[in-house]
Order: sequence, then structure tokens, then C-alpha cells
Amino acid sequence: MVTKDKKYYWIKLRTDFFSKEEIDFLLSQENGCKYIVLYLMLCLITANKKGKLYSKLGDVFIPYDINKIVRDTKYFSRDTVIVAMELFKKLNLIYTEEENCFRIAGFENMVGSETGWAKQKREQREKHKLLRGQCPPNSPLEI
Repeated sequence: MVTKDKKYYWIKLRTDFFSKEEIDFLLSQENGCKYIVLYLMLCLITANKKGKLYSKLGDVFIPYDINKIVRDTKYFSRDTVIVAMELFKKLNLIYTEEENCFRIAGFENMVGSETGWAKQKREQREKHKLLRGQCPPNSPLEI
């Protein structure tokens, strides 16, 4: 059963993502593959936060720091995260906003979303379209 209140998010990567100068440069670095995976993880972490790396505890806004990124991403050493974040900032992939909050640059062009209700309706339309394609022309089931 689909929860109507739930909202689903996804990141969209352009087909030329790995050809972009910034990404190509990161890949050319010794730990480049790690930097790219970390960047993508940060994009996913911020998908429902408008590109901002923060937590909320009640009404308290808590910007991520290096230690929090290390804890949340789990697979990267502190040194890797420090170097990657500096590179991301220099390459304008991430910047620092008010209250020292990191934000993914160009986030609004990278994220899509839909509600549970919209997801259910989209899946119904796709199923309906498939069924229509299976019916012979002018059959009583054709819509």
C-alpha cells in the first residue's frame, strides 16, 4: 500500500556527468573514484533538504561538519572527506551558506520528487498503457 503523504526523491544525472571538466578532474586524482561516490552520496543525503547538509533536532538547525559527514557516509576516512570537501568547494560543486551550512551547487537541477499518491497514479497509467497495447484494435477492452 502506498502512503499518500510520503514523498519520494531521486537525483538526476545528465548523460555527460562523467565528461564534465570538474568530474573528469576528480576522477584523475588518486582517490578520485572515492570523491565521486562521496559527492553522489551527499547529493542523495540532501535530496529532501534542498541541497543543504544539515540535521534538525526539534527547532534546532545543526549544519553538518566533517565528522558528521564521515559518520553518515560510513565508507570514507576523515582525511578523504576533508580533501574531497576542499576539492568540491574549489570546483564549485559545493559551497558554504549561512550558518556554515554546506550546500550542493546546482541542486535544483539535479533532484526530482513525487508524492506517494502521484507515484501510485503514474504506475496505474503505465499499467493501463501496457494493457491497451496488448488489446487487439477495436476490441471491447480497448480504451
